[in-house]
Amino acid sequence: MTTNNILHDNEQIEPVKDLRKPSFWLLHLIGWTVYWFLFVIENTIITAKGSSGSSFLIALPLFVSASLAFVLTVPLRYVYQRSWQLSMGKLLSVIIAGCVIVSLIWTPTKNMSMWFFMHYIEGKVPMSEAVEGGVPFLYHFNSIVYSLAMILAWSTLYFSINYYYRLQAEKELHLAAVRLSHSAQIKMLRYQINPHFLFNTLNAISTLVLTGNKEKANGMLVRLSTFLRFSLDNDPEKKVALYDELKALMLYLEIEKTRFDDRLSVHFDVTPEAENLLVPSLLLQPLVENSIKYAIAKMVKDGEIQISARVVGNRLCLSVADNGPDASEILVDNKLVLQEDRNGVGIRNIKERLRVLYPNVHKFTMRRNELNGLCVMIEIPTEAN
Repeated sequence: MTTNNILHDNEQIEPVKDLRKPSFWLLHLIGWTVYWFLFVIENTIITAKGSSGSSFLIALPLFVSASLAFVLTVPLRYVYQRSWQLSMGKLLSVIIAGCVIVSLIWTPTKNMSMWFFMHYIEGKVPMSEAVEGGVPFLYHFNSIVYSLAMILAWSTLYFSINYYYRLQAEKELHLAAVRLSHSAQIKMLRYQINPHFLFNTLNAISTLVLTGNKEKANGMLVRLSTFLRFSLDNDPEKKVALYDELKALMLYLEIEKTRFDDRLSVHFDVTPEAENLLVPSLLLQPLVENSIKYAIAKMVKDGEIQISARVVGNRLCLSVADNGPDASEILVDNKLVLQEDRNGVGIRNIKERLRVLYPNVHKFTMRRNELNGLCVMIEIPTEAN
């Protein structure tokens, strides 16, 4: 059993635009280098106003200060990386607490380096006198506030840059999801009314009429028209409730059951809480169609398809399983070797839709049934209707 070819063989799924965020370390180094350079310019040119050349020595303590800030803000990055999913209040608390802690560590070490270079190396005031004389409380307070402002500025830049690239990535994922959904939906609508499908259905109806079973033929026509109307009325850009997805499946399966008669039986195992959850439209139908095409159609009798949907935690678990005879032949080392579609375009298309619609939060697996046939399982986050 293989999944349906939603895209033509010569078509390629347009990938999500690769937004390459600049290296954290490069931006980190540039940021603190700019900090050091600007304050060197301020203290040697603007503040000093052409005083003796020794004023350029302030570049040394400022370099120590910038280096300390470079090292001390690295742990903040890892703290912030683990805090993105927190609520706004908790995230702000983490940011403020992190900035205060780093500032309290940075301030005394920065001040000690400044005192050492300004008072000891330049010899203006002996280091011992600077320490014994004490430093006014206001100086300590202003120094801590200054450090806190610098760390907050670094944190603001960190979140601004990361948020920008995350936002751009989400936009690209959304656009790719719209493109893929529209393309896949159009191809699926084409499939639903393709000549092969209509030929099989109309041929079955013609046979029923010729054999005098007009009532059964009329019922099949009604189901066919309802199925086509449902398909054409469905908005390809929107997700649908699982209940509506299953209604479309039931219409399709009723038509197929008329064709295959006793060779096909279908069993639904859908929990009530799963019925109202949203799923990508026409997600299950290609799997069901291929169960019929590559499994049930090859069986003389007792063909069976099982469709299940249940909620496990915050996950919607869907599965389509059949008891076809060919699964053992196409499963090699637990990997699906496609016979009818060796390029795997259909499977890759479904996987791509899931990847774009539910990045990193979905599962798509294929395994052998306990007795025979193949089972396709999909897990996606629950999304209320």
